[in-house]
Amino acid sequence: MAESSPLLPVTLTCNTDLKFIDLIQVVGGELLKHMSFSKEDGERIWLAIQEGIANAMRHGNKLDKSKTVSVSFIPSFEQIEIQIVDQGGGVDLESIPNPNLLENLLKPSGRGVYFMKQVMDSVNTIASEFGNTLILIKRRKGHKHTK
Repeated sequence: MAESSPLLPVTLTCNTDLKFIDLIQVVGGELLKHMSFSKEDGERIWLAIQEGIANAMRHGNKLDKSKTVSVSFIPSFEQIEIQIVDQGGGVDLESIPNPNLLENLLKPSGRGVYFMKQVMDSVNTIASEFGNTLILIKRRKGHKHTK
């Protein structure tokens, strides 16, 4: 992505229906390609985004089709930020047990957040009276994080 032609943020909002994840993938996948993420990195990033959207629909909105999920892709020269907003009560990411611990190995859930944390450079949530926002950040290779 050239500095002279920045990509603009894109926000998609849909009803809570898992079939919309495939539609969102088209936009997210193209944006990742335009940002020159490798095919492998793009696939891993997309799996993390997909997990975040599915969690927002399943756990945040409880699959209530009257509720919406918004996904914002916010590209910059250094990174891609993805904000996934549901209308649920939120979750404390630190309260989710580590799926690699012996007592959690056979549990059927809890691996999605772990995977997101392995792939992305930053995974955070913000809860408000309007819902929960999951913020995923992936820096482009060669760009160091500065505060």
